[in-house]
Amino acid sequence: MQHITEEQFTSRFVSLILGGRDLPKKPLDLHILYLSAILRLHPQRQYSEAALNEELRRWTERYGANFALDHVTLRRYLIDAGYIQRDAAGNAYALREAGIPFSYDPALRDIDLEALLEGARREREERKQRYLKASQGRD
Repeated sequence: MQHITEEQFTSRFVSLILGGRDLPKKPLDLHILYLSAILRLHPQRQYSEAALNEELRRWTERYGANFALDHVTLRRYLIDAGYIQRDAAGNAYALREAGIPFSYDPALRDIDLEALLEGARREREERKQRYLKASQGRD
């Protein structure tokens, strides 16, 4: 089983969200997106379909637009990829505790995805401004 470190996650998540236009082809990148979608789900909690949909809808509204992902499609992908399991009746959902395709650093659960992206946007803008300022000095 592959392991996703906090460093891998943060750098790839930022790149995928700020620059992605389609679902990634690389398995690691795809699973980083999946992990980002389940980080706020509680491992011991059972979710009704409506409650899970609401959690996933929040993710798709913030991060899924680049990938044309809606919460229903995301839920299917997470089930198919093995991150979420559905009970036999199809009424309750929970995070899978074993058998997930990628392990990951527990510290990922504490990452504030919004703050991570805001910091990356600010850093990109600062680099752009430095570049523009340096370019003007050469003219």
